Amino acid sequence: MKIVLAAILMFFASNLFGQGTEIYVSDAGNFSNPPWQILKFDGNGENPEVFIKDNLGWPQDIVFLDDAGTVLISNLSSNQITRYDAVSGAYLNVFAQVPGGPTRMKIGSDNLLYVLQWNGNGKVLRYQLDGTYVGEFTNTGVSQSIGLDWDTDGNLYVSSYNGDLVRKFDTNGSDQGLFISTDLSGPTNITFDDNGDLLVSDYDAGRVKRFNSSGNFINVFASGISKVEGIDRFANGNVLLGNGSQHSVRMYDSEGNYIETFIPNGAGGLLTPNAIVIRNENGSAPFKINAGLNDAWYNPATDGQGFFITVFPDLGVLSLAWFTYDTELPAVDASSNLGDPGHRWLTALGSFENNRAVLNISVASGGIFDTAKAVDYTDGGIITLTFEDCKSGTAEYDIPAIERQGSVPIQRVADDNTALCEALKDQ
Repeated sequence: MKIVLAAILMFFASNLFGQGTEIYVSDAGNFSNPPWQILKFDGNGENPEVFIKDNLGWPQDIVFLDDAGTVLISNLSSNQITRYDAVSGAYLNVFAQVPGGPTRMKIGSDNLLYVLQWNGNGKVLRYQLDGTYVGEFTNTGVSQSIGLDWDTDGNLYVSSYNGDLVRKFDTNGSDQGLFISTDLSGPTNITFDDNGDLLVSDYDAGRVKRFNSSGNFINVFASGISKVEGIDRFANGNVLLGNGSQHSVRMYDSEGNYIETFIPNGAGGLLTPNAIVIRNENGSAPFKINAGLNDAWYNPATDGQGFFITVFPDLGVLSLAWFTYDTELPAVDASSNLGDPGHRWLTALGSFENNRAVLNISVASGGIFDTAKAVDYTDGGIITLTFEDCKSGTAEYDIPAIERQGSVPIQRVADDNTALCEALKDQ
């Protein structure tokens, strides 16, 4: 079997990732009063143009439906989700009426659209992607809800702007109580990073704060961003944040270090950014992880090592086994009964969305060959898989126990499943 392990830290300049992408920004203007618009920029945050200006009412969020060739905009003051052509931005019709005033929207692993409400009972609503109303998902309301995301176990988290909190719901929408109830002052966007930490945009505090998987405050990810709202992330981990007081969008690296003002003050007439979407050029759909990726993968530069990757589409889960070696060769007199004493294997499991999967590494130890003996499992860190297409991808790893981070380019050992992957990628 073949494979790769190249310990290379990669933080590319923003213009390398600007090729082939477009940036969309929802401009809330004067909040409940116009002007309102959806702006489009190139992948470097330049060449602004007005993408949508019609039938808006305090626009909130942007969701592209690539299969349908449309884009949805949630409008707080008109209580509508409106639908537009994804290429031209031309108005088509009303996708849904939301009496409680829609704010954030996101497509879940069940391929349903989850919608938050600013007013009303504050419960999370679900819609089919043709606009058919499915019903209330959560059994408890969150007032002025304006941020949502899922953890790797499929639990849903919702932020409350006026409640200064984040509430947790299980995979069935049942309330699990307050996840964060302190250290917040007007939270808006929330998003989990590759380490499983929750980043919370604290609008009134002008900061983005980081909390661990138990809801405990860790540190300030980014500061000095008055009226921070709107967030998205490039494939290399760089983060875009809306800076309302400066009418701009800033870029930070994955550790929260400031890089640059990505979209300058007032570019394209920008007043109040409150949603940011990074999208492939010409509206093309991003590659989607599918069962056609199930295979052995490797890097020819490190033949003799490799990955087995298995996708479970119905569960929304990806499993990985990494067959590699220790970080140093064992002593020349080291011995083992079976195989090389330097052999190592790791397993990882996690959820995926579009072309990206974030996996938790599990390290097994204490077992004996073909013997029913209890095995110990320890947390090994994080692996992030990103696939460019059906034949190539990247495995980025962060293993704190050995203080190693790096990036491994991977390709298939054989092309037998490539045709299946191509057939499934657009479904």
